[in-house]
Amino acid sequence: MELCDKYLHELIKINPTLNDFFLKEEFTSRKHIQPNIYSEGYYLKLYNLDKKYRKILEKKKDRTFYDKIILRDIIFNMHMETEYEIYMYMPVSYRDNLLIDYVTECRGDGYYLFKNRKDYTYFLNRLTSLSSVTKEIIKKMKNGIRNKVCLSYRTVDKMIENIQDILKNRLYEHKIKNRFKPAHWDESVEKYLVKNLELFLKFLIKEYYPHTSKNIGLQSYKGGKNAYKRIIQHETLTGITPHQVHDLGWRELKRLVKEKERLNIQDIDKHVYHNSKDILDDLKKIRSDLQKKIFPKYFHGKVLDKELYKIKKVSLENKHTTAYYLPGDLKGNKKGTFYINTLKPEEVNKHELYVLSLHEGIPGHHLEISRNNQSDKPDYVKLGNTAYSEGWALYCENLGNYKNKYEYYFKLQYEILRSLRLILDTGIHYFGWDYEKCAILMKEHLHFSEQQIERSILRYMDMPGQAITYKIGEKTFLYLRQQMVKQGYSIQDIHQRMLDIGPCPIDMLI
Repeated sequence: MELCDKYLHELIKINPTLNDFFLKEEFTSRKHIQPNIYSEGYYLKLYNLDKKYRKILEKKKDRTFYDKIILRDIIFNMHMETEYEIYMYMPVSYRDNLLIDYVTECRGDGYYLFKNRKDYTYFLNRLTSLSSVTKEIIKKMKNGIRNKVCLSYRTVDKMIENIQDILKNRLYEHKIKNRFKPAHWDESVEKYLVKNLELFLKFLIKEYYPHTSKNIGLQSYKGGKNAYKRIIQHETLTGITPHQVHDLGWRELKRLVKEKERLNIQDIDKHVYHNSKDILDDLKKIRSDLQKKIFPKYFHGKVLDKELYKIKKVSLENKHTTAYYLPGDLKGNKKGTFYINTLKPEEVNKHELYVLSLHEGIPGHHLEISRNNQSDKPDYVKLGNTAYSEGWALYCENLGNYKNKYEYYFKLQYEILRSLRLILDTGIHYFGWDYEKCAILMKEHLHFSEQQIERSILRYMDMPGQAITYKIGEKTFLYLRQQMVKQGYSIQDIHQRMLDIGPCPIDMLI
């Protein structure tokens, strides 16, 4: 067993909920445990685990490929834990909050499987931990108030709105029809999830909001610029600087805008949807087209019908996303699913579904993740790597057979968006850009509504460094392809090699 999987084994002991994805039988007896992931005791356990394996790995003379991956991760984790206090005071955000995750899990749309009576009992035991979790979140955010380290008011506005939507529309209600659901299920959900959401909402409105920051980005906090540099180097390429990322964004933007202007499209608004059913129906047709036409052209073998992804509408608590992919578990109990935002069909263009399907489905996220999850690679690497996964998905947008100028227009639009992210992410977290400056740039280059722009900027604010992984990852895959073509490899062999390497830091691909 690789050291990284021994590490993972000990990590699951600390946080058994990770096993919802891996489904290892030896951890079934711990299925009822939801640790308080915001507590100092939990952080200390993680730190001690990292410390233990860092010592082992640094002493090891002949490190494997996977040893190098986990050592890189451990060094980053330990550095962020010891050097920066920012996240100690802001444990949750609009897009990252365990309480909101449990809304999805309670409904039955998460990783947790409800198959028998014990599954329901174990899950309700987990829910009892949410009271201590909520208290810890509030405690840390109160410390943030005292130390003048608080979230942006824009982020908190959306957090408040999101929780109000959840409570008003009862988005936590269980959708699975199962005879094993206990009679006291609703009572327990009300007591441990709903009451804690209400408590947190009250805290945000009454106590926290008056202290929220008018600024955005890590650069507005002490040590934030150094933290950001460390984050982007871990997320993408060792040694890369914010200036290099920013400049690459402007170069790519200039190139793509010139190409888009060449199309001279004036009537793009005429091609929108009027209902969600038509969106889902068209996505299914595209899925079949990608399976039968695109995959055979660029890859060995074929994709069987049973290997296809599901297509579902996003729920209200995820209204901030346009589309996303949720992988299945390692045992195949749940299929990978492509979620599409149909809450406002009039904001979805009929010609953008093709490029979204290339990215989220085949040959993008679904193909890459499902094939790697079925491989004999160590389980640790199946947790994924953002730059590898998002870089691959964006690279796959280049493999489409764009049938008309409208589909190609959206291919360019989404690539422009990923180039803008290089500029905006560094602008927000390093160069001190404010919200208005970001919004103006997006309005100039994207056919986005005000709500879509707001959702995008909030995402970049809440997830430093994540948005730059797409374009830098894609550039890495394009470079790798170019080098392998020179060596005489076929396109099918190139893609097989890329998938065989699997999720890893992208500077380990080259």
